[in-house]
Amino acid sequence: MTILLLTILIRKFKKWNAERQLKWQQALINNGIGFRTEVLDVKRKTNPLKDHVKYSILIHLRVKGKVVCRRVHTLLKHEGALQPGDKIHIRYNPYHLNYVLLCSDH
Repeated sequence: MTILLLTILIRKFKKWNAERQLKWQQALINNGIGFRTEVLDVKRKTNPLKDHVKYSILIHLRVKGKVVCRRVHTLLKHEGALQPGDKIHIRYNPYHLNYVLLCSDH
């Protein structure tokens, strides 16, 4: 019974976290810094939201005037959208680099 309850709580937390990420990405539309970059590596992650796919991507970002290599996360509505070598336009917050918004098709 305890394991079942713990499993349910973990699933609810993951769903809440994914919904929070979508809200964060929505806020980046108006407040994020735009940057064009190349996808260096892509990993597809499990996601509790059925209509989105979570990606962990390795990209270059500009932080405080320097270009750094960073792994970030994004939720997309379509699968198979990102490949290494793709040129993408993102929006991000330099003070919270975990989540980015993919702005345009590549």
